Amino acid sequence: MPDAFTIDISDGIAVIRFDLPGEKVNKLTTGVVAELEQLIGRLESESGIDGAVIVSGKEDNFIAGADISEIETIVSPAEGARLSEQGQGVLERLEQLPFPVVAAINGACLGGGLELALACNYRLATDSPKTVLGLPETSLGIIPGFGGTQRLPRLVGIKEALRMITTGAKVYPKKAWRIGLVNDVAAKERLMEAAGRFISSHGETGKKTKKTSWKSRGLVALLFESNKFGRNFLFDKARQAVRRKVGDHYPAPFAAIDAIEDGFKHGLKEGFASEAHLLGEMAVTDTSKNLIKVFRLRERFSHVEKAPAGYISSVAVIGAGAMGGAIAALVAENGMKVRLVDMSTKALGKALRAVYSTVEKKKNKGIYSSTDAAWIPSRISCDTMMRGLKRTDVVIEAVVESMDVKRSVLADLAAATREDTIIVSNTSSLSISEMAGAVPDAWRVAGMHFFNPVDRMQLVEVVRGEKTSDLTVRIVTALTKRLGKMPIVVKDSPGFLVNRLLLPYLNEAARLLEDGVGVEPVDEAMLEFGMPMGAFILLDVVGLDIASHVCENLQQGFGERMRPSTILAAMRDEGRLGKKSGKGFYRYDKKGKRQSDSGLKKVLLPHVRDNLKLEEQSIIDRLILPMINEAALALEEAVVEGPEAVDAAMIFGAGFPAFTGGLLRYADSLGIPRVVKDLEKLTELHGERFKPSGLLIEMAQNAKSFYSL
Repeated sequence: MPDAFTIDISDGIAVIRFDLPGEKVNKLTTGVVAELEQLIGRLESESGIDGAVIVSGKEDNFIAGADISEIETIVSPAEGARLSEQGQGVLERLEQLPFPVVAAINGACLGGGLELALACNYRLATDSPKTVLGLPETSLGIIPGFGGTQRLPRLVGIKEALRMITTGAKVYPKKAWRIGLVNDVAAKERLMEAAGRFISSHGETGKKTKKTSWKSRGLVALLFESNKFGRNFLFDKARQAVRRKVGDHYPAPFAAIDAIEDGFKHGLKEGFASEAHLLGEMAVTDTSKNLIKVFRLRERFSHVEKAPAGYISSVAVIGAGAMGGAIAALVAENGMKVRLVDMSTKALGKALRAVYSTVEKKKNKGIYSSTDAAWIPSRISCDTMMRGLKRTDVVIEAVVESMDVKRSVLADLAAATREDTIIVSNTSSLSISEMAGAVPDAWRVAGMHFFNPVDRMQLVEVVRGEKTSDLTVRIVTALTKRLGKMPIVVKDSPGFLVNRLLLPYLNEAARLLEDGVGVEPVDEAMLEFGMPMGAFILLDVVGLDIASHVCENLQQGFGERMRPSTILAAMRDEGRLGKKSGKGFYRYDKKGKRQSDSGLKKVLLPHVRDNLKLEEQSIIDRLILPMINEAALALEEAVVEGPEAVDAAMIFGAGFPAFTGGLLRYADSLGIPRVVKDLEKLTELHGERFKPSGLLIEMAQNAKSFYSL
C-alpha cells in the first residue's frame, strides 16, 4: 500500500500528515502503527527539527481509532496483550522525541487517535462541531490499550478520566479546553498557523507538557486525587456508578477502572502492563464480540444511498406538538431549512422556545459555537396555514395519531405541494397504505416512525406502503441519514417492526400480573436480564393510553394472539396513564421520582386470577421468547429483509441489551431447538399466543440459526 504518512520539514518544523489510502477515515491498523514507528525512527535521527505537528489529510477526521477488524479477530488474551504492548511502545517513543510534538486535531479524535494525541506534548483542536475527542473503547467491550488509561487521568484528573473512559463519552472542544484535554482551540482555517505559533511560543518550555492545575480540576481533585485514600474513594464510587448503570453485563468499564487504579498504586510502568493484560482479556469475551457485531450493524444501516440531486434542500413539518417540534428542530440542526405549520400559534411558540433552549444548552456544552447557535433557529419559519409548500421537497406530517385526521391532512398536502414532493407520515402503528389512499399519487407517500425522545433515539423506521416507490424510499432513507439517524426500511404492517415485537412483551408483563406475579419481581428480572428499564417502568414512560391504543391496533391486525391484557385498559380507565399523570404501575412525585404505589393493588385485584410464583429465568423466558417468535413471524412475512434488521431495530429502537448482540443473536445463543421446546411448553400452560412459528420449527428441525439462514 502507499504510505499513510508524509512528512514535510520546513523552518525547523516537521509537518506529519496522516492520510490512510483507500479509506474515508484514518485508522490505526497494525501496518499504520509499524509505519509510524519507522517515521519516529527517522525523526529521532534527524537534526535541525525544533518541533513537529501531526495533522490529518482527511476532511473532518483526525483519527477514528484502531481498526475494528483487527480487534474482531483477536482469539487469545496473549494476542490482544501483544498488540497493546506494540502500540504502547510506539507511542512511548513518540512521547520521548527530543522536541515538542503538537497534535493538530480537526474532526473525530477517538480511541487510538486520542491515545496518539495524548502521547504528544500539546493538543490543539478546531472549534468545529465535528471535532470530538473521546475513548469509546468500552462501548466495544474492550479498554483503551495504547496508554489511554494511564495518560488521560494524569492529564485531566482521575474523576474526569473515569467518567470519559467508563461511559465512552465524547468531549467537544470547549469542554476539552476547560478540563485541560487540549491546550487551545482555533478556527479550522487557522489550525496549522496556530500549531506553528504554539511550537514557537513554547520553545523555552520545550518538552514540558502543561498539566491541568488543581484549580481547574476543582475542590474534589484537591481533596481526593492527591492522596491514596481519596483515590480509593473515587475508584470505589466509579465501580458503584457502573454497576448501577449496566450491572455486571459489561466487564470492560470495571477492567478500565482496574487499569487506572493499578497505574496510580504501582506506577506508570505497571499501569501500562495492567492495561495491556486487561485489554487482552476483554478482547476475547463474548460481550466484546457481540458489541463489535452491534458496531457492524450500526455501520451497515447508517450507510445509505444518497438522494437524487435537488431533493431534500427544504423540509416542512405539519404539527408543532412534542414530536413535530422535535423533528423540526432536528432538521434545522442538520443544516436544512424547515417550515413548521400548526393552526395553534401557542404550539408554534412552545416549539420555538424548545429549540432555543436546546441550542443554548448545546452551546454551553461547547457543541455549537455562538454562530451555529444563532443560525439554527433562523432556519425555522412558522405558519398557521399550509401555504408556500410548492417549494418544499419533503413534508413530514406529525399530527395526532388518528387515521381520519391523518388522511385529511395528507389530502390537503397533496393539493398544497408539487406533484413530486415526498409526503411522509410520522406514525407509530397506523397503516401508510390506508393513509396514502387520500393522495392521488400514492407512490410519493411513506412513513417515518421517529422514536421518542427524537433527539436521543437513533432509529427511524422508514415504512414502505403498498404503492410507495423505490425513489421515495431512497429519498426518505437519505433524509433519515442526513438527520443523523439510522433508517430501517419496514413493510407496512400493523405495528411495523419495533412496536410489533415490543408491545407483546409489555402485554405479557401485564398478563403476568393477572397470574399474580408482582410488578417489582417482573421489573427486577428484566433489569437483571439487561433491559434499560423494567417492563412496567417502560409502560409508565410510554403511557398506558398509548400502549392500550397500540395493543388494540395490533389485535385488529393479528387477532387473538395480540389480545391486550384487561389490566392495560383498566389502568387507562382509572386515569393511571403513567409518568405523565403522576401514577401508573408506580407513583411519581413532582420531580418524576418513582416509588411503589399501595393504591395499585385495588386496581389490579379484579383482574388477578392466580398466585403464581416464578423464578427469575421463567419470567425472562415468558417475556423474551414471544418477542423472538414474533420476530420470526415478521421475517416470514418479509416485514424486514433479515435478522440483522431485526437486531438493529430492537437495539437502537427498543434498547434491547447490546451485549447480547441483539434479540435474534440471543435466540441463536439459546439454541433454536430450546426456543421451540420452551414455546411449546408455554403454549400448553398459557395458550396459543405462544405457539412457535413455522420458521422456528423448520429451523429447529434442520439445525439452523437465524444467522445461518
